[in-house]
This record gives sequence, structure tokens and C-alpha cells, in this order.
Amino acid sequence: MLRAALFLPLLTLTVPASAQTAPTGDPLGPVRGVQLFLTSFQPPAAEGSLLALARREALDWAATQNLFAAQVTDAPNRFLDWRGSSAGAGGTVFTTLRAATYAQGSRALLVLNREWCRAGACQQRTVFGWLDARGLKPVPEADVIQVIRDADFLTGAAPTCLRGVTLGVQYVPARQGATLSILPVVPDAARRACEAAGVNLTSTLRALRMTWVAGAGKFRW
Repeated sequence: MLRAALFLPLLTLTVPASAQTAPTGDPLGPVRGVQLFLTSFQPPAAEGSLLALARREALDWAATQNLFAAQVTDAPNRFLDWRGSSAGAGGTVFTTLRAATYAQGSRALLVLNREWCRAGACQQRTVFGWLDARGLKPVPEADVIQVIRDADFLTGAAPTCLRGVTLGVQYVPARQGATLSILPVVPDAARRACEAAGVNLTSTLRALRMTWVAGAGKFRW
């Protein structure tokens, strides 16, 4: 069963382009998509990503960008990978922001993945939205991702430590090619049980990949 409930909705409402402070560049590019996303992003209290920090501090777009010390923005391929860190009471938090847009005529689907890690423990969220000249509109994961089952990630029979466990998923957009990598996310309790049982999760689970089908407006196998 698709695990859409594990991910937060992209936005609570459609963000018109006029509501953002002068979005510039490619109107269907990921930079504009991230900029529009931030206008109504309400980070959970426990989120430690740089995007969450930017919203809590009410930073403008230029200051938000400056939080990321390493930035790869590939405009021709409509892809970005930005990385940065912040210090807090619980230690340094490292954030990776990956986003890409996938064209469908006069609009494009934004896939935005943010991952933040502290002391080797990482959390992540992926959000989706249709981007066009009017702004950014949220889209449910199930509308743009073909059904994924836990068994699809297994390379063989499920070990005891994973039986009955619902896996999470992390969506990572590709820099080149209209594809999306889909990584299994094992809940902490199950991960610890597997480690105690000597199960190698790297060889037990595999990453998946889907291809963007513009005519359908959906990623498929």
C-alpha cells in the first residue's frame, strides 16, 4: 500500500505568484518552486532543517539561500542540490535540499526533498506540487506516484525483523533524465532489531526508480 500518510502535505493552499517577493528565473524551474513553497510552509516543531529555520526566523529569500554553503543549481536540467548546516543545543544539523521539476506542457511537477541529520540520525520529507505561471498548487503523492508496496524494496524473502513493518519512502529527484529514485526508509525500532539480528539491510533492501510520463502526469515503473 502506498504510504502517503508518512509525508506532510506540500502546502495548505495554492500560492499565487504575486504573493511571493519577485520570483525570478525559470518560471518552471525548481528555484522558483522552492521559493513559492516557502511562502506558506509551516514546519513542524520538531523539524530541524534549514528551511524550517528560515521560516521560524522569518528570513527573506536571499537570506534563506545564504544558509546553504554549497549550492548546485543546474538550470538546463531544472535541478538543484543545496547543502548547509546549523548549530543548535542538540548539536550541528546538516541539511540537504534536493528539488527538480518535470515538465508537462505549460506546467511542471515540483518534487522537493529535504533531509536533515544530527549525530548520524536523519529525517526527511518529500513534497509535490504543480508549478505554473499562476503559482504552486499542492498535489497528493498518490496522484503522481504509481503504487509502491513494501515487497517492491525486498531483494528476497523478508527477514523476521521486517515482517509486519511498514517502510517509509524517500523520493530523490534525478539531475539528468526524467527519473525519480525511491529509497526505502526503515523505522528506527525495526532497524535496531535488524542490526541486533545481524541482518544486512543494504543487501536486503534495494532502491527503486520510476520514470516521468508527461502525458499521464505521473511517475511510473
